[in-house]
Amino acid sequence: MATGVDWVTPGMGVEARGGGRLEATSFGQKWNTSMLPRSFQLAGAKGGKLRSASLISIESLPWEILQQIFYYLDISSLLCAGCVSKSFYQVSNDNLIWHQIYCKYFACKRKAWKPKTVDTATEKLSKISILDSPAGFWKKEYIRKCAALGTRGVGQLLKPINRYTGLPSKLKEAVKTLGITWMVVLRERNGKEHVKEQSKAYFSDTSATLCWNSAVWPPLSSLKVLCVYGVTPLLHPSKTATNGSPLFTTLTKQADCQEDGELAVIVANLHFHQLIEKSTLGSITCQYSPPPHEPVLDDIDPEYGLHGYHCHITLHNGKSSYMSGSFHNLFCRKESIQNGFLRMTVISSKKESQHSTISGNISFPWNTEFLKGNIQHCCLMDVTILDEAEKPFWWVSSPVAMHPDCTPGVRYSYLGKRQAVDYKDGEGKVHMELMWLEEENQYYIVNLVLFFTVKKINAWFSTNY
Repeated sequence: MATGVDWVTPGMGVEARGGGRLEATSFGQKWNTSMLPRSFQLAGAKGGKLRSASLISIESLPWEILQQIFYYLDISSLLCAGCVSKSFYQVSNDNLIWHQIYCKYFACKRKAWKPKTVDTATEKLSKISILDSPAGFWKKEYIRKCAALGTRGVGQLLKPINRYTGLPSKLKEAVKTLGITWMVVLRERNGKEHVKEQSKAYFSDTSATLCWNSAVWPPLSSLKVLCVYGVTPLLHPSKTATNGSPLFTTLTKQADCQEDGELAVIVANLHFHQLIEKSTLGSITCQYSPPPHEPVLDDIDPEYGLHGYHCHITLHNGKSSYMSGSFHNLFCRKESIQNGFLRMTVISSKKESQHSTISGNISFPWNTEFLKGNIQHCCLMDVTILDEAEKPFWWVSSPVAMHPDCTPGVRYSYLGKRQAVDYKDGEGKVHMELMWLEEENQYYIVNLVLFFTVKKINAWFSTNY
C-alpha cells in the first residue's frame, strides 16, 4: 500500500503513511488539502475552490484498503467495528480476516515442505476456498470454538434433573460458570438505542428474574421495541477469562412497546427451559431456534386424551416465593375439548383436600437508586407442564395480576373475597381462582385449570383431535 503520499481520513482518525504502515491519529486533527494526491485536488476543485472534505470518509475507501486496516484490529475491536455501520459489518465479517484468526489459535499445524511454486499455487487455491464460504462463516467458527472452551464442565452441571420440575437443578451454577449476564436495549422509533447492563438477577426453582435500574429512562411513547440480550464472555484460546475478554451477544427475548407513561424499572422473568441455549446460541439479530419437535406416538388409545401429566407452579416476586407446588398424574378426556382448547383440572373447586394456601398479601416490590414501591395484587407466575415421558410440554414465566372474580353460579365453603388470575398465550391458558380469608390473613387456591390448544396437542402427538 505504498502510495508515496500522506493522507488522513477525518471519520475514524486512521492515518496511512507512505510504505503501508497504519498509525492512529487524533479525531481532532485538521483536514489538510495538501495531503491529498494531486488528482484528488483537481477533481474536487471547481471555480478555484475545493469541494467539501466531508464527502471523503473512511467508509468511501476501497474494500481492499478497509480490509488491510481491519487486519490490524484485535478481536474485541473487530467485533465492535462491526456494529458501526453496514459497510463496516461486511468488512468485519470477512472470511480471510477471521480464517487467519481461527488458524492462529485452533489450526496450528506445521506445513510440510513444498517447492515455492507449488506453495504459492496452494495458497491461492486455499484463499479461493475460504472466499467461497458464506460471509461470516469463519467468524462463527471462531466464536463457536471459543464458546466451547467456556462450556467445559457445564454439561455435567446440566445433567442432574429436578424430579418435580423436569428442569436442570444446577442451572444457576451453570449460568455462573459460563459468566452469562443479560442486558436490555430500548430502541426508539427514530432508531436511537439505550443500552442498560443488568442490575440484579434472582433465581427461583424454575426461572431467573432480571432487573434493570436507571435514574433516566426514555418515555414509553417514544419506544418501538425492547430487547433482552444474553452476554457471554468469549474465553481467549490461550488465556483464562479476563475483564477484557470479547463479549458474544445473542438475542434472548423481544417485545414491542405500545404503551404510554414513564418507566421506573424493567423486570424480565425468563423460564429455565432452554435458557442456556437461548442466551448463548442465538445471534444479535435472531433468537435461538430449537430443533423441530418430533411427534411422540401415544401408545394408548388416542380417544382417551392426555394422561400421566405433571404440573409445577410457583408464585413469587423474584426475591421470595408465595407458593410452590407440584401436582402429578393429571389427565383429561377427549370430550373435554371445547372452543379449540383441551381442559385439564389441576385443583378442583369440588375437592377441598386439593385446595392450597398462600400466606400473606401478594405484591411485587420494586426499587431504583432513588425510589421504591410495591405493586399490590401482582406477582410472577412460573408454570411447567411435563408430559407422560416427564419432558417439558408447556412452560410459562410471566407477571400476573389478581382481579375480582365475577363468575356466576360458583359456590365455595369459604366466606371471603373472590379473586382470579388469568394468563393466555398462543399455546395455552391458565385460570386460577382464589379466596381471601381476612381472619386467617391468607389466600386459598380453590380452582386451577389449564387449557391447551388442540393445535399444540396434534403437533406434539401427531394426532387429529
